[in-house]
Amino acid sequence: MRIFSLFFLAFCALFISACAKKSTMQRAADIASQQHCYDCSSAKGYEANIQGLLYLSDVGLQCCADKRTLDTGVAIKKVYLHRIYDLPEEKKTFYIGNDRYFINENFNAAFYVFLEQELKARGIVVIDGINNSPYVLRLDLSFVDFSSKFDRTGLHSNISARLNLKDINTDKEFVVRTKQDVVGFNDEKEISFYTFLLIKQMANKVASIVSSL
Repeated sequence: MRIFSLFFLAFCALFISACAKKSTMQRAADIASQQHCYDCSSAKGYEANIQGLLYLSDVGLQCCADKRTLDTGVAIKKVYLHRIYDLPEEKKTFYIGNDRYFINENFNAAFYVFLEQELKARGIVVIDGINNSPYVLRLDLSFVDFSSKFDRTGLHSNISARLNLKDINTDKEFVVRTKQDVVGFNDEKEISFYTFLLIKQMANKVASIVSSL
């Protein structure tokens, strides 16, 4: 019985540890979904209260789904998330004064999850698996830059990526950027949480571009 109890406790510890690793991104997703819903381009969504702090951005964290009646005569848009390239590890840094620290998170994995959610919320079908159909919009995205600074006024971060969209009728490239300022931020342990919110903003912007094509 004692051996079983020790095994059970060890299993629980491993389970909790695994969940804890996922919880930061999930917490960011939950917080974003709790914000008031505005059109992504509306300045009303650029300001929020996150964990008691003033959060300023250049796109809403919670974008309203398109409420227009679907035209059944128009084909449903389909997107294949072909490749999402992570930011190089040496660029995943934030500064406190002159001291540099690294963020140990997969930006591409978080972006994929957030983008899939945002596309589906807009009535766009996300294709699973390899798809080479010329009528399916193929999406490639590469994170290219990130900067984050924690000073006496708060946290100031921005991120950029190169977006490629291609199908039989489309062949376009965009540079997508987004930023955040968290006024009064003073807890470096929450850097990953706010970085996930920044990546969520990137997903919102990319989903808006896709839906506008």
